[in-house]
Amino acid sequence: MVTEGEEGVFLTLEECTVLFPKLKKNESSLSIDERVIMLKIEKVLYRKLSITDIEELLLRAEAQ
Repeated sequence: MVTEGEEGVFLTLEECTVLFPKLKKNESSLSIDERVIMLKIEKVLYRKLSITDIEELLLRAEAQ
């Protein structure tokens, strides 16, 4: 819950698609807090993109 005066960050869908593959690739070494952030991004992507789109995003990231 955001309280008055608390700062925050808004990420666009495009920014989430940039960050998610890097986080997912390093999932095993992420801290609990980092995994929570990754899961939030993942939920947004699954609401906005098809499973095929997400799989392609991860495959492209692996190829780099």
